[in-house]
Amino acid sequence: MASPERGIEVMIETMDYVDSRFTLDLMLVANYNQEYFNKLQAMVEKRKNVRILPPVSFEEIIPFSAQYDIGFYILKPANFNHLYALPNKFFEFIQARLAIAIGPSPEMARLVQEYNLGIIAKDFSAKEMAQSLNALTKEQILQYKENANQTAKILNAEKEGEKLLKILEEITQ
Repeated sequence: MASPERGIEVMIETMDYVDSRFTLDLMLVANYNQEYFNKLQAMVEKRKNVRILPPVSFEEIIPFSAQYDIGFYILKPANFNHLYALPNKFFEFIQARLAIAIGPSPEMARLVQEYNLGIIAKDFSAKEMAQSLNALTKEQILQYKENANQTAKILNAEKEGEKLLKILEEITQ
């Protein structure tokens, strides 16, 4: 969702500092703030390495995303929820078997580190993220993708659902 609280412009700005092997495709849904969506569109139009793609259905997100190498998300900690966010897209990146590139959001960073899924920029700035991306080798990206493949077998709805059912059984007994 193209929402100003998400700070999507930082991800677009990151593309000003990355080397030529990187491009950014965004799937954005306009919401209540058409002005912000228009701002993002104008930013994209000024860059050759960024596109806004039409959204796909919920069921198509993971298969569509699997064609990429890196799931990229910077969410500045504008509030408590953003600080500790574990958004759906993070798990979609894993299920799509992508390397992950994020800002230093504590909960996402914890899982990226625990499962060795990708890179965590030192801060939430475009330049820091670009520096982290530019330092990646092809071999590292492939290893992170393989780690995501293994992690997808652990962090998924079926396994997490089993945990939830066990908790509910314990509570109701």
